[in-house]
Amino acid sequence: MSDQTPAIGVGSAAGGLYLAVNERATQRVCSTADRLVSDYLAAHKAGPNITLDLTGCDWVDSTFAGWLIGLQKRLQRTAGGKLRLVGCSPRCQTSFAKMRIAALFEFAAAQPPEHVRPVPCGGSDRPDRDTLEIMARAHEELAAIDEENRAVFAPIAELLRRQLD
Repeated sequence: MSDQTPAIGVGSAAGGLYLAVNERATQRVCSTADRLVSDYLAAHKAGPNITLDLTGCDWVDSTFAGWLIGLQKRLQRTAGGKLRLVGCSPRCQTSFAKMRIAALFEFAAAQPPEHVRPVPCGGSDRPDRDTLEIMARAHEELAAIDEENRAVFAPIAELLRRQLD
């Protein structure tokens, strides 16, 4: 794993999945995070808890923010599923507020679990088809928030859908 390859810390906390995203929460980590979450949800049908630690994260891009909205919705459709964000810096909270989504999430304080292992995120700055799909869905989620978000994020989602076609 090179210094340029992002990684997600994975562990178990509060009876659920713990994911730590350091430095930059971008489209580069979404595919790996989505795969880890999907595997966890497949094994934990009732009451899945996911803690997403953004301690040390100084950037949240629109793909990651939209992916979080989709994750929140997935968890709400399960029996007692819950997502909480911990260690969210003022800069990240400002990004969430600018994207008009801060009120959608529970922000909490928590210590990381004792054992966290790094999982390298594949991909590159040039997204593959699966990542483009995640990016399109994420921007559609952001666009669905309200008219102001629709004006900003719907054209991006449309462009990504055209790339997929």
